[in-house]
Amino acid sequence: MSDATAPEPKRVDPRYYVEGATWEQDIARRNRNSRALAWIVAAVMSVVAVAALGVLALLVPLKTYEPYMVVVDKTTGFVEVKRPMAEGALTQDEAVTMFNVVRYIKARETYDPRALKDNFDLAQLLATGDAARELTEIYSPANPNNPVKLHGTNTEIAVNIKSVTFPNNRTALVRFSTDEKSATSVVTRNWVSLVRFRYSGAPMRNEWRFDNPLGFQVLEYRRDQESAPSPGTAGAQQ
Repeated sequence: MSDATAPEPKRVDPRYYVEGATWEQDIARRNRNSRALAWIVAAVMSVVAVAALGVLALLVPLKTYEPYMVVVDKTTGFVEVKRPMAEGALTQDEAVTMFNVVRYIKARETYDPRALKDNFDLAQLLATGDAARELTEIYSPANPNNPVKLHGTNTEIAVNIKSVTFPNNRTALVRFSTDEKSATSVVTRNWVSLVRFRYSGAPMRNEWRFDNPLGFQVLEYRRDQESAPSPGTAGAQQ
C-alpha cells in the first residue's frame, strides 16, 4: 500500500492583503479627520464662549436699578407709581415741563377775586387754540356758569396738585384737588386733567417772554371729576 500524496495548502490571493491594508489605512484616516474636526469645533465653541463672557462682563456695569414708590390715594383709591425724573434738554426737560403744566392748571383752576385778572391773563398766555378759546368762553359775561357769577367775591378756590405724569412727550395727565372755601364751608373736589401741549418758537412780545420764556402752550385741556365732592354737591365740569 502506497502513501497518499498530501494536498497542497490553498494559497491566499495577494490582493486580499492589499485591500485589507487599504481598508485599515482608510479607517485610520477617518479617525484622524474626525478628531481634527472635533478639536476645531471645540476651539470655535471655546472662542464663542469666551467672547460671550466678555460681552456680558462689559454689560454688567450698564445695568441699573431704578427705585420707585407706589402711592395709593386714600380718597379715590387711585394707584400711582412714582419714578425719578429723566434728564434731557431744557425745552424737553420733565421738570421744566412739569412746572409749566402745574402753573397753567393753577392759573386756570384757582379762583381768587383779588387775583382773578392776573390768573386769567397767565392762563391765556400759556394757552392757544381750543384751550384759549374755551377759557374765554368760560369767563364770558354771556355764560351763566361764569365763575364770577357762581362764586362772587366771598368764595375762593385753591388748587392742590397731587401728581403729574407724561403718557408721551406732548401730553400730561394731572391729578389735583380743589378746595372751595366760603364763609360757612369748605368743599373738596378731586379732578384729573388731560393736557396736550407744545413748545412754540413763534415770535412774541418781550413782556410775554418774561413770563413764558420757552414758549410753552397748552393746545387742549380736559378736566373730569375723579370722585364725589366732600362735603356738598358735585361741581360743574369746565
